Amino acid sequence: MKNKTLFYAIIGFLVLVATTTGIFYRTPGVHIEYVTVRGEMATFQGNGLYQYDPASLAREGIIWDTINLFFGLPLLAIAIYLTGRHSLRGRLLLGGLLCYFFYVYLMYATMMSFNCLFLVYVAIYSLSLVAFIMNLQAIDLSLLPTQISARFPHRLFIGYMIVFSVALVLLWANLIVSIMIPNQFPAELAGTNTLETQALDLGLIVPLALATGILLRRRSPWGYLLTGISITHGAMMFITVPAWIAMPLIQDGEINLMEAIPFLFLCLVGLALAAVFYWSVQEKK
Repeated sequence: MKNKTLFYAIIGFLVLVATTTGIFYRTPGVHIEYVTVRGEMATFQGNGLYQYDPASLAREGIIWDTINLFFGLPLLAIAIYLTGRHSLRGRLLLGGLLCYFFYVYLMYATMMSFNCLFLVYVAIYSLSLVAFIMNLQAIDLSLLPTQISARFPHRLFIGYMIVFSVALVLLWANLIVSIMIPNQFPAELAGTNTLETQALDLGLIVPLALATGILLRRRSPWGYLLTGISITHGAMMFITVPAWIAMPLIQDGEINLMEAIPFLFLCLVGLALAAVFYWSVQEKK
């Protein structure tokens, strides 16, 4: 157990390095205006760790860093502590957080311009995947349904997973089509090479949410396990999304209501469901 705890702690330390560097590392420079090969006028950050990234992408990276530092790492510490006490809540929380860190730092390694933390990003997402599998092995699936309250609102969670999946598909499909037809990125995405977030959401998050809903409907032990993973990963996203919406509003005075309103609603409901799920988990006596 001590070896596993050390392994989880190494991931936490690497996340600490990545987040603090992203937030506090500064270099001289100002925003750079640049015409891309698509003929778009893009604004690049020009300073800090994300100096070679479009300013909107750099802002997104700093928001991720802030959330991961002040919410992700404390939750990881709590999960590691609870897991050391053989807590099911702790293991489910840890599984969801490791899934989240895998997702985020896979995105960093493949979406952000190359910087001095590239190998740190690779280490975080690869170690998170290994730790995720190790953590799953410690959960007794056969007993998991018996450790969920009989009053657990199955239909509510199933419905939410389906609605969340459909919302992501519709939102990102609309964005993708709007880019494909003129073959140009909108102003806020000018300078990016591809839609990394959309690729990971449609390729990983949507299938995960749908599988969770289907297996939960069948009362499969995997359904409860995936619910814990999905809702924890989602909770971190639900904390982050309002910041993504607020920062452009504060800095630019602009906001995309078509994206903001449904996502804010889904975030609030998702956070409430995360609390309900962990309240429903019953520890062994």
